Amino acid sequence: MTNLRRASIAAALVAGLSILAACGAPSSLSYPSGATLKITSRVWGEYQKYLAKQGGVRKEGAFLVVMHEDIGVSARWSYCPPSADYCTGGSINLANSMCLEDKLKCVLFARGPQIVLPYTIIDD
Repeated sequence: MTNLRRASIAAALVAGLSILAACGAPSSLSYPSGATLKITSRVWGEYQKYLAKQGGVRKEGAFLVVMHEDIGVSARWSYCPPSADYCTGGSINLANSMCLEDKLKCVLFARGPQIVLPYTIIDD
């Protein structure tokens, strides 16, 4: 396979991930409308670590909460590192693939630094 063909395939894959990210989160990551997500203080601490790692101009990333029954107990995330001037889309899908690989139920908690769900922190 030529280098040009490899580059074309790679560009097509990146474009596909960007289109999926632009369309929003997969429905599997949704939480019931109007419901308040319960998360542990451990998850809140992981969210703070995620925020500290964000960088780049657009602060792109996705923070997913791993659910156990009706409580968020852990997290998976992807982010744009501080050394990057710009990151392409795909953060939600990348973080979701981590959940899928580990056979976990995850919920989208934040896009970039913006929390998208009402939540309450409970004791572990």
